[in-house]
Amino acid sequence: MKIKFIIVFIIFLFVSKLTVAQNQEQDRKEIDKVVSSLYKAISFGKGETPDYDLLNDIHFSEAVVGVVDTTKIKIFTEEEFRAANKVAFKKHKVISFHEKEIHEITHVYGGVAVRFSSYEFTIKLENKQQTIRGVNTIQLVKKPKGTWVIYSVIFSDNRSFPDVPSIYLKK
Repeated sequence: MKIKFIIVFIIFLFVSKLTVAQNQEQDRKEIDKVVSSLYKAISFGKGETPDYDLLNDIHFSEAVVGVVDTTKIKIFTEEEFRAANKVAFKKHKVISFHEKEIHEITHVYGGVAVRFSSYEFTIKLENKQQTIRGVNTIQLVKKPKGTWVIYSVIFSDNRSFPDVPSIYLKK
């Protein structure tokens, strides 16, 4: 009887560990999709705008966006950040904006995740084009229904700081 109990217990532990590993893998795939959607939604070509509907879908209702540079820290609601970008894009006559993830480090535990997402964006203005690199720190939360959404994005880029450290770049 004691041996049966030990065998059942060992099988239980193995199945539990396997389930946790499978959930981690699934969570990471879903987080990859959310982050990919973020970069897709904020990028746009000539005559286009960011995909605001997609941005609504992938952000928590009270999401925040922050900018950290050498002179200030500025935190916005996601809606305030969008509005400020709309004004800036119009003022500076932005023709296109394309941002992509160049490397990531993701940590997941339970219903929370943090992703260090190194990025590069190219912004084309009427009379010039500029490429910037930086790191987004993206916090995600898993809603009770099991979907991952972005709770915050805080970023710094190489306009204020030296180039992205090698730990955040592909090896």
